[in-house]
Amino acid sequence: MIRSRNMMLASLALAIFSVPLAAHADQGRGYPKQFRGEQSVAAPVAVPNRVSVMQRGSGNGAGVLQTGSGNTAGILQFGQGNTGVITQEGSGNTACLIQTGRNLNGSIQQVGDNQSDGLLQNRWGTAGVPVQLCSADTTLRDLRAYAAPNPRADVRTRTRPMAQRQ
Repeated sequence: MIRSRNMMLASLALAIFSVPLAAHADQGRGYPKQFRGEQSVAAPVAVPNRVSVMQRGSGNGAGVLQTGSGNTAGILQFGQGNTGVITQEGSGNTACLIQTGRNLNGSIQQVGDNQSDGLLQNRWGTAGVPVQLCSADTTLRDLRAYAAPNPRADVRTRTRPMAQRQ
C-alpha cells in the first residue's frame, strides 16, 4: 500500500519536473512591435495557476499537475495515509479535493476549460461540495454538513448478559 502510494507520488513528481519550460527574451522592453500600416495588439497576459494543500494527520500525500493558465486547485486532508491528486489541463478550471479518514485514495482530472469540481471523500462514500471550501479556513466541523453519513450511525445495539436472557 505504501509502496504503491510512493510510486504514484514519485511518478507525479517526475511528470511535473519533466514538463519543458521555455525562457523568452524581451526584445522590445515590454512594448508590442509595431509595423508600418498595422495596429499593435498586446499579447494576452497569462493568469497564474494557484495551488493550496493543507494536511492534518500523518502519512498523507498530495500532488497537483496543472497545464494552462488561471487554474486553481486545493487539497485538504484530515486523517492518516490519504493520497490525493488533481490534474488540470486547460484554463480557468477550479478543483477542490477533501479527504477525511484513513487510507483514502482520490483524484480529480479536468481536461478542458472553465470546469469546477468539488469532492469530499470519507470512508462511507463521496459527496459533491462547493469548491470554495478549499480556499476557506475549513475545519472538520464545517464538513459534517456535506459528508456522506455513517450508515450505521442510527443503529444502537444493546446486549444483555447470557444469564439475563430468557
